[in-house]
Amino acid sequence: MKKIINKIPLAYLILATFWLRLINIGYSNYQGDEIKALYRPQDGQSMLNFLLTQRKGPIQFLVTYLMSFINPDYDNEFLLRLPFTIASIFAIYFFYKFVKIEFGQKIALYSSLFVSLNGLFVAFARIVQYQSFVILFSVLALYFFSLSTKYYGWRIYGLYLGMLLWGLSILAHYDGIFIAPFVFYLVYRWYVNSRNNKQTIKHLIYATTIFLASLSVFYIPFFLSISESTKEYWVDRISKQSVSSTKTFMTYNPLFLIYIYAVLGLMGLFKIKENSSVVLWFLFPLIALETLVGNPGTHIYTYVIPFCILMAFGLEEFHSFLKKRFFNQSKYISVFIVSTIYISSFLFSHLLFIDNKQEYPWENKNFFFLNFKRQSRQSLFGFPYYRHWEKVELYLESAKSNGYFITNEKKSITRYYIPGNFKNLELYPYDSNSTGEIYVIYIRNPQSGNKKILDKEQSYWEERYQPVKTFSNHGRIVTTIYRFSGSEWEKVTKGQ
Repeated sequence: MKKIINKIPLAYLILATFWLRLINIGYSNYQGDEIKALYRPQDGQSMLNFLLTQRKGPIQFLVTYLMSFINPDYDNEFLLRLPFTIASIFAIYFFYKFVKIEFGQKIALYSSLFVSLNGLFVAFARIVQYQSFVILFSVLALYFFSLSTKYYGWRIYGLYLGMLLWGLSILAHYDGIFIAPFVFYLVYRWYVNSRNNKQTIKHLIYATTIFLASLSVFYIPFFLSISESTKEYWVDRISKQSVSSTKTFMTYNPLFLIYIYAVLGLMGLFKIKENSSVVLWFLFPLIALETLVGNPGTHIYTYVIPFCILMAFGLEEFHSFLKKRFFNQSKYISVFIVSTIYISSFLFSHLLFIDNKQEYPWENKNFFFLNFKRQSRQSLFGFPYYRHWEKVELYLESAKSNGYFITNEKKSITRYYIPGNFKNLELYPYDSNSTGEIYVIYIRNPQSGNKKILDKEQSYWEERYQPVKTFSNHGRIVTTIYRFSGSEWEKVTKGQ
């Protein structure tokens, strides 16, 4: 019986990881940055040219390219997200294995639960974007580096695989560089533990060459041919008005969770002799992102990962404190507090990402006494968002003619879902000689945060015009289409 009870936390980790990453992943329409991750070259554009003109590493595009053989039109959101979800699940597994080698099973279990249940990592697992592969390759790199320092049979293979996988993590995104402090620590430990210095240096040079070569194959031509738009994008991210990372974190992990993180993280510092390498890992992305980048956005995940390990040490320190103060009752108090932390974290992630009766953060969400307030800031990914765009596409295609449209949603979304024979009025002024009709597509709670079309609120359109098509979620209209002839549209624009 005791063995079964001891396995409950690990079983909980497995079940929670699969549940939060797989349930309802096909519910949402593509979100802005998901569409940007699809391999969609222009006519006649080579793969290499396409990859070099993107703002990010090639891995996510290669994944979606491979998926195009199964789903050429990318019209199955579930299928396209599945590789990224699977990568996220494997990342949790190898994170657990890595931390177990370095710090033992208890710290591995605690920290893996924190990562698995954290809203940031749940969100990344549910979208078509690079983060899940950055995390997977980074964790795999650390895992093999760790093996190379602990087990003689892995001493050489682990070093080479670690370097190769670290290179792949950076090819997925520059964020992969942020594991550098722990990599250097492990490589230094590997070197110190080696017996033959000549052979050691030779293997270190060869492995480093593999790492640099894997990066050079892509990044040298990338930086030599970097576009002005990419430069402007980077400058904008660095110089942009400061956005609170605390608020970003709380969007994905609401209410009191941040205070639990703060307390446990601070308590983890009491064991700094044991986790100093983790502290250095944590500080590198923290300082880099919070001092050099105006808007770190969800890239804060790069320091949340090591922070989860620090929290695990904090939780262990908390257990020790309870044992000293409440020896007889400490076990029951610990079980209650730990269960409260991990169950509430799971509940919040389920409510925010799985349940879609109310779509937080686009609208307020209530659950008994809990109130999750809508958010309008940037860096919103992975949350439920279904506006029937694939049905809007079919409806417009049924018109069997050219035309115009205007909407309050992001252009990146409409570029994907709206048929190519319809022009966006915000980009192409209306031509009175055109025979096509004009469609106004009003989205309730859009990702853009824009509630107006032509500076007119939703009520303006509802009170004056009859929709030709509406789409609803759980009895609430979320998408409304109005149709106008050329003469009718001229009256609309003149305010008649």
